[in-house]
Amino acid sequence: MNCLPETGKYLMIAAKKNGLNDKWARLIGIPVIVVLLVFLSDNRGISTSSKILVVSIAKYVVYVTFYWECSRFIFLYMRNRFPHLKETAKRIVVQSVVMSVFILLAGLIIGGINYAYPNGNREPFLTEYEDIIRKSLVLLGIVTVIYECAYFFGRWEHSLYESERLKKESLISQLELLKNQISPHFLFNSLNALITLVPEDPKLSVLFIQRLSNVYRHVLNYNEKNVIGLETELKFLDDYIFLNKMRFGENLHIVYQLPGNLEQLKVIPFTLQMLVENAIKHNIVSGKKPLTIIISKTGNFIVVKNNLQIKTSGVESTGTGLQNIINRYELLTNKLVEVVADTANFSVSLPLIYDSE
Repeated sequence: MNCLPETGKYLMIAAKKNGLNDKWARLIGIPVIVVLLVFLSDNRGISTSSKILVVSIAKYVVYVTFYWECSRFIFLYMRNRFPHLKETAKRIVVQSVVMSVFILLAGLIIGGINYAYPNGNREPFLTEYEDIIRKSLVLLGIVTVIYECAYFFGRWEHSLYESERLKKESLISQLELLKNQISPHFLFNSLNALITLVPEDPKLSVLFIQRLSNVYRHVLNYNEKNVIGLETELKFLDDYIFLNKMRFGENLHIVYQLPGNLEQLKVIPFTLQMLVENAIKHNIVSGKKPLTIIISKTGNFIVVKNNLQIKTSGVESTGTGLQNIINRYELLTNKLVEVVADTANFSVSLPLIYDSE
């Protein structure tokens, strides 16, 4: 089986993944190193004869290209194998060991070729081998500095980009909160329910006002937080659901399937509320078609699931709310939000965040 196409494919994937764009470094670096090796070398392998000089230059081009491409492959593999910053020390140690083995083996091969090459001033093989090892160390040292510097500045640039992106997502999230939690429609519906409730049940009206106050107080207290305790988020969600159940009554069913101990679990603020609101906003909630929302814990996810009975008119969906949740989880935790939809149900699984993270 020919493994060369697979190797080329791996190199392309790894280079893309690591953000490596070294075309010009290779085009310029290889000729420069060849010139340095030719003119700074001793005269054992170089003759004043133009023919021999051309052969020597061609030989160095092959050797330098071989070393460069092999070391590049090792760098890419190591970065793909140990991609995290916390693994930097391990990556450097393993890479150094692999490089040392490569230098010793490559030196034997190249030393054998040089020893067999017709030369008027032949040295003993061991002397030739030692000379190749010294040149290999210099060559790989230059290549290592080039790639490590490029890698360092690439990671630095990437961290700046991610920081700016996170700020942007945070601003988008705050705008979504303004549209969802403090929207005129939400306040209008809540006040309408309160107006109807006051003459019928003053005590319940007072509780309604307290819950409405809790919702807005929570928004003011946590809208700038990156993460929040799951228990705190569920208390806020309970207030929000209470206000909606005053409007929809028994047509809205909320089912909790959660364990008792939630102290060490965290989520991104308002994500559960936004998912419940989306379910209410986009689905029919009526006596003939009650809406059931199930909030459960499955493995390392908290899942919000509802039966699908989509409204056919009157609701515009931009999809920015759910996409915002997905983006924030990816940026803050490097974890993926799972969205599953079929003909009967729609569910979103939010990765749980632990205190140790």
